[in-house]
Amino acid sequence: MTDETASAEDGGRVRRRRRTREDVVQRICDAARQLFAERGYGGTTTREIARLADVSETLLFRYYRDKAGLFNEVVIAPFHTLMADFVELHPDPTAPFPRQAETRRFTRQVYELFEGNEAMFRALLAGPPSAGEDAAPGLRGLAPFFEQSVDQVRRRYALAEIDPPFDLGIGVRLGFGMIAASVILRDALFPDPPGREAVLDVLEQLIAQSLVGPPLD
Repeated sequence: MTDETASAEDGGRVRRRRRTREDVVQRICDAARQLFAERGYGGTTTREIARLADVSETLLFRYYRDKAGLFNEVVIAPFHTLMADFVELHPDPTAPFPRQAETRRFTRQVYELFEGNEAMFRALLAGPPSAGEDAAPGLRGLAPFFEQSVDQVRRRYALAEIDPPFDLGIGVRLGFGMIAASVILRDALFPDPPGREAVLDVLEQLIAQSLVGPPLD
């Protein structure tokens, strides 16, 4: 299936080479990330995103309905994909699995999401909030991500017959916040930045219990 077309020169005539749907989607998402990073959510329009992506605004709306839908695609959906992958690998959260290794892997993946989109998250989280109909959706769309994380941890504590030492909902969110802060607030937190792996090592230790729960025999 193909969609939007691109120009190409052929013997003095301009022909239009058809783009794949995947190419169009990638162009739109890349343009949205770039403009969200440069101008924030409120300062970015769908017309500007479409222009940078070299697609029609109508096509953008066909795929994402509105700017909020596009925000969900580039900001929120990747976290849900990570969780879906984790659950697919471990469909039974009460079954034994290599706890430390899996905690490290998941922590690293979340860290890399922030790291790979640092400028965008800085603009979205640290910039002034937009108002009215163009208000930034924020990270409310992450609620299912947090709820699924908490559910997995809670079930492991229940099977181990251990009472959680803290509120798991708060613990999971603070673990996520620590990962985000270690990237977005890196310069403020670390005047003399430690190595990347050193940060990840500490993060893994700090969030292991809240993210995965107690070890099971």
